[in-house]
Amino acid sequence: NNAYVSAERFVLVCRLIEGRYPNYNAVIPKGNPYKLTIDRLQFLNALKRVSVFSLLGNSLVKLNISENSIFITAQDIDFSTSAEETVACVYEGEPMSIGFKGTYLIEILSNIPSTEAILELADPSRAGLIFPAENADDEDLLMLLMPITINE
Repeated sequence: NNAYVSAERFVLVCRLIEGRYPNYNAVIPKGNPYKLTIDRLQFLNALKRVSVFSLLGNSLVKLNISENSIFITAQDIDFSTSAEETVACVYEGEPMSIGFKGTYLIEILSNIPSTEAILELADPSRAGLIFPAENADDEDLLMLLMPITINE
């Protein structure tokens, strides 16, 4: 029940999983009605600037999404600091406010290879799907991020 890979200077031994593997497809939300398309680099850089001002423990960034822009805010109540920035986007759906851990969102956007990113949402309490606007022929990249509850 092991897989072995060997080369000149190393041997890699992997144990095969015994039993049933969890159905990870069950946690990926299907049919998200709201779709946001945004320039990945502009969004990433805005998040990096704004998230510096988020509370260190949770790194919460709040996204207020409307038809043609996304308003990004973060605040640290302990040090009385905050930041906000607006980035242009294309959004299909009802206006929405949703919170995410900024460090996770930055990590995801840093690893998307395309110039545009797509974020699909259902509501502020359900996971968001993030993927590149263009995938390579041999790839089907999809990332899932759980939101953080925000106080309105």
